Amino acid sequence: MPAGRAKALFSQFLATAVGEHKFTSASLTIHGSTGQLVPRFEQLVGCAARSGRFDRLTEAQCEQCIDAIIKEEELAAGESPFMLAQSFELSKWRIDGREVPTRSRVIMHYGQLPCISTFFQFAAVEEFQAIKHVLEDLSLCKLNEKYLRAVKAKKK
Repeated sequence: MPAGRAKALFSQFLATAVGEHKFTSASLTIHGSTGQLVPRFEQLVGCAARSGRFDRLTEAQCEQCIDAIIKEEELAAGESPFMLAQSFELSKWRIDGREVPTRSRVIMHYGQLPCISTFFQFAAVEEFQAIKHVLEDLSLCKLNEKYLRAVKAKKK
């Protein structure tokens, strides 16, 4: 999935299904023969890369990198040399107009092997179903029923 589409879908997920979240970390790796990409990104984020890798990006640096990756992907044909991972803690779901607590995490991966890594927790099956529907409606990902094991185990 192109970074521009991934960013839009992920932003829509946060706006629709998440009542409260906090950026926790981000890192960027630029692979292969990158020419002037690494120096351009060093200038963009204001720090030196280590073997094409930028660790501990701030939220602002991360957003700048995502926007730059989107532009690079639009200009280049072929496989992206970028791997950017952006992590968030989620403390509240937004379900049916109300906010409910959660202790969840999510990592959005842009560039090579784009995907979303979910570490979600739900207090009730209804919460799982609501979030599952949002993710499927956005075509962002499909939640696995494995998230319900903890809920089922608590009810026994």
